[in-house]
Amino acid sequence: MSMVDHKKNRLLILGSTLGDPKSTKTYSGVPHNLFREFEKMGCLVGAVDTYEVRPLDLIKGRLDLRRSINTGRPKLNALWRYSETGMITLSERLRKRQSTQPDHNIVFQIGVGGIPKNDTKLVAHVEITVETAINDKIFAGSYGFSGHDEHAVAEAIKWERHFLEHCNLIWTNTEWTAEGLIKQGVEEKKITIYPPACGMKDPGVIQRDWDECNIIFVGKDWVRKGGDLLVEAFKTVKKTFRDASLHIVGCNPNIKHPGVHVHGHLNKDRADEATKLAQLYREATIFCMPTLWDSTGIVFMEAALYGLPVIMIKGQGREKVFPTTMAVHVEKPDSNELAEEMIKLCRHPEKMKQMGDAGRKLILEKYLWDKLATNLCSDMSELG
Repeated sequence: MSMVDHKKNRLLILGSTLGDPKSTKTYSGVPHNLFREFEKMGCLVGAVDTYEVRPLDLIKGRLDLRRSINTGRPKLNALWRYSETGMITLSERLRKRQSTQPDHNIVFQIGVGGIPKNDTKLVAHVEITVETAINDKIFAGSYGFSGHDEHAVAEAIKWERHFLEHCNLIWTNTEWTAEGLIKQGVEEKKITIYPPACGMKDPGVIQRDWDECNIIFVGKDWVRKGGDLLVEAFKTVKKTFRDASLHIVGCNPNIKHPGVHVHGHLNKDRADEATKLAQLYREATIFCMPTLWDSTGIVFMEAALYGLPVIMIKGQGREKVFPTTMAVHVEKPDSNELAEEMIKLCRHPEKMKQMGDAGRKLILEKYLWDKLATNLCSDMSELG
């Protein structure tokens, strides 16, 4: 859809996030990339952050006292924005910010946040419902959704439903995440399904030595992303391929084992660190992140764009986003099965290359931000 079409249909979008919309750290860079594409298309009027922390918020339950005491540092209450107080507060702040922005008829909210003025349509990206999050031990433990009393949980579910009812359109990642929304009473006709897109620039076709067994992992949450499982599997791989290497990016686990290299967090916004990350991708021959929970995994797309075959654990519908032409789907989180699949690939360099080529082709055809933005704008234009 062209810029002229957007103006003709008066598609005027105000982006809204729970965090800095320009930061690549906010929601894995989803608002940063998506709002930039909306701006290029001529339909974004501005973007606002409604998630500021005020002293009175902490008194009204925004501070998680239990987690703060346990960790020895202040921790925000993950359920606060789903509570009655949180929803009312975020709605008031969103409406106040609306009054300072150019004319718009759609608020595009990333995550469950405030409800805009009545004359504005609400479109939201909801990755996972709070009820699903609370009932999943892996997710709940990582994001602070565990340990809450029944009243707080019931209130969170109630007020998230209140938000969802006010949405005119809900964008979610996969059929699996859509099922969670439908269980919360969302009408299927209000749901549109698109995986998020790849957040890295196309590096072009890369020539690499496929005879090497060089594995790369990229992830911030070492435990939830299956890091320990990967290291155990790599120890087995190392017995077969003595020169095998494992490069860990995004976190700093304390691992001392031959062939394992820990690089820590590499910031894509810093030229030197972005260059280093790109070099690690170029030198790798396999990307493996055996995450135990991830509704999609943008990092799989990034690795595939660099021409790497990817290995993952089945779950949350990821296997439908990343087909077997480009990805290996391990049935369960078992280090022996994971090692077996890595060894299989390393024994067949041509197979690795074929999968890498197929993955790169898929990303370029389906999972780029301009394509996603065009699809979403087309859906929003139908709202009338």
